[in-house]
Amino acid sequence: MFLQKYIVIVDQAKNNPDFINIAKTVKDRNKKRENPLYNQVTKELKNISDMDKNIALSYIALPDTDDLITNDYNFDITSDYDLTKRQWYIDTLEEGKTTITAPYLDVVSGKMAITVGAPIVDKGKVLGTFALDIMIEDIDAMMRDYKIGKHGYAVLLYDNGHIIYHPDIDTVNPSKKVFIQDYLGHDLSKKLLSGKKGITSYTYQGQKKFIAYVPIANTNLIVLTVIPKSEVFLQLNKFLSRNLFILIGLVIAVGFILNFFKKYISSPVVKICREIDNYSHHNKSIALPPEYLLREDEIGILSNGLTYMIEKISNYLCEIESKNQELLDAKEEISIERSLFKTTIHSLGDGVISTDECGRISIMNKVAEDLTGWTVQEAKGQDFKKVFYIINELSGEQSECPVTRALKEGHVIQLADHTILIKRNGEKIAIEDSAAPIMDETGNITGAVIVFRDFTEKKQKQEQILYLSYHDHLTGLYNRRFFEKELYRLDQEKNMPFSIAMIDVNGLKLTNDAFGHSVGDELLKRVAKVLTAECNEDNIIARIGGDEFIILLPHTSHEEAEKQVKRIYKATAKERVKDIVISISIGFDTKLCMGTGIENTIIKAEEQMYMKKITESQSMRNKTIQAIFNTLNEKNERERIHSEKVSKISREIGEIMNLDEDTVNELETSGLMHDIGKIIISEDILNKPGKLTESEYREIKRHSECGYQILRSVDAYSPLAENVLYHHERWDGKGYPRGLRGRDIPLLARIITIADAYEAMTAKRPYKKPLTVEAAVNELVKNSGTQFDPQIVELFVKKILGYRELFTKRK
Repeated sequence: MFLQKYIVIVDQAKNNPDFINIAKTVKDRNKKRENPLYNQVTKELKNISDMDKNIALSYIALPDTDDLITNDYNFDITSDYDLTKRQWYIDTLEEGKTTITAPYLDVVSGKMAITVGAPIVDKGKVLGTFALDIMIEDIDAMMRDYKIGKHGYAVLLYDNGHIIYHPDIDTVNPSKKVFIQDYLGHDLSKKLLSGKKGITSYTYQGQKKFIAYVPIANTNLIVLTVIPKSEVFLQLNKFLSRNLFILIGLVIAVGFILNFFKKYISSPVVKICREIDNYSHHNKSIALPPEYLLREDEIGILSNGLTYMIEKISNYLCEIESKNQELLDAKEEISIERSLFKTTIHSLGDGVISTDECGRISIMNKVAEDLTGWTVQEAKGQDFKKVFYIINELSGEQSECPVTRALKEGHVIQLADHTILIKRNGEKIAIEDSAAPIMDETGNITGAVIVFRDFTEKKQKQEQILYLSYHDHLTGLYNRRFFEKELYRLDQEKNMPFSIAMIDVNGLKLTNDAFGHSVGDELLKRVAKVLTAECNEDNIIARIGGDEFIILLPHTSHEEAEKQVKRIYKATAKERVKDIVISISIGFDTKLCMGTGIENTIIKAEEQMYMKKITESQSMRNKTIQAIFNTLNEKNERERIHSEKVSKISREIGEIMNLDEDTVNELETSGLMHDIGKIIISEDILNKPGKLTESEYREIKRHSECGYQILRSVDAYSPLAENVLYHHERWDGKGYPRGLRGRDIPLLARIITIADAYEAMTAKRPYKKPLTVEAAVNELVKNSGTQFDPQIVELFVKKILGYRELFTKRK
């Protein structure tokens, strides 16, 4: 028991995190006091030494430095000290567990001592040892107090036979080292040192003695108890002689009273014992005869006392069982709450770190491990600021630790904006968090907890939302909202003169109608690109409408603005989108002083822009139509040939009908342009060899209206628009797109209808073979008066195609 308490102390102390960490980090004995843990460790070693008066010294042995850290702060070992030659250190490492060494001369006290030591291990690696020195003289004093009879005594051995204590031997003197083999011989000593316990006899110096030997568990020590045989038998002989006569008398007396005892004493006692035995085997009560309880002698007292005791015991057992159940329930509830706490902590999407009152980390969840780059094993016991290193994104300086503030101020601390967490691998993460103190029931702060999350994605979304709120999604330029905000911010005396330019993209709708919105979008992007390239960094460029842009030009005179506008015109003229010339109209005006309203400047710039648009827009649309027509012919050779033939046939019909030259020219151009709306139809549909589906046919039917919209947007082509729109109307009113009939259909459209049908029948198409002229004439005559104007068909067949008899016969 004397030694076991030191074994327990050593077993607990070897796992102290501070001891492990200092054993890891001290690599130079001259710098050990510079270690941040040195003061703490020496204080903890002193606390261990103060636990028991028999502990002479507590210390940590560091193999890397051949040094000791003891409970004495100022202690330094001699420079020639070598751990590898110290037997207690060797034994501890060889055993690999808690060990009590053989006695040795202590270098500190100069006295004989034994050491209780254990290896300090971290992750399977031995970092050093922790040990306690117990002075031999303390053990001697304890052993001397242990008396056995008159001449008996105790002996303490080491398992190699070294005598640690013997009342007749000086074991305290370091110069003497005595072994049991020197006194008892090899055979008996081997038995005593076998590690087993037992009793044997031996003769020493003519005196016969008994010796009992017991190894002390978990140590290298053996206790011997020695007593002379004569002393054992002397006591026995005296006892036998003195009591023999008494025994004979008692036997006689017992014979007389035995019967009395049996009836009045033994039988009731046996009965009571059996009831007690039954009760001890889970019988819930005892049943004694009533006469036992009425007796006033010892049996009555025993019976009543036993009955009362059993009742009390039963009540206590019920109470204990109830308390045990409460404890089990509480333990289960705590276990459930602990499990729920762990599950909750580790299932949170946020990182959670908990610290003690000194700011050292005690708990981390998986998210916190991922965000910091530290595992909980690595971070546990570390200073929070070392693991959670944060800086300000804008200044790059280290931010104030939220846990330090929470522990100091005692309330919740929110992390400042623009905080960046530096992971262990150097990666930077934007975070947001809050830290709060942990308080016990009395309000004392026992630690802090911080909850934090990766703010990167949220920050990016916020920046994206902010960007979209002030930028046009198509061109990337600023939008109207930003323009209006900046307009009044820049409208200050320091920015005078202040010029404003308004830009309108000409023909955007025509481009969208003809080539699709993707081409129109590309046109707007090109314009935005030109404006960005030709403007200064301090200019504000914004798209304020579908085809309208505006440029704010602070510190820009009217002359400077004019030069910039010319550069924009010149750069725009070089741009093309699908062979379409990009055309813009620009108007600008300059505000010279604060006395003029900025709205007036915008109005004048807009008026100038519209004046230019009147002249520039028509020219651009005319070029766009030519580009559309060329694009259609280039992408489909068959359509080009078809349009040219329809144009030629239409002119021939007009001339036969004696139309004036201007009308014939209009008819010829209308025939050439009649399918310009097919620019919107995909080549797959135009070249499809099989029958069109219903949806594909609906797509084809759109081309006449599209052609109408394209042509009517330009003054030079607007007279042709209706001819193109109605060239698929029928004489009987079943055509498209309006369902006009008879003479409600414009004359030129009726002529184009016949020319278009004839050319289509006689031309080779992907979905059919061409008809002969005679077969085509038969079709025209057959559908005369239903699909076609009969008078125009008759003129065309007779005078142009020369099938006079066929038409007459048919008629």
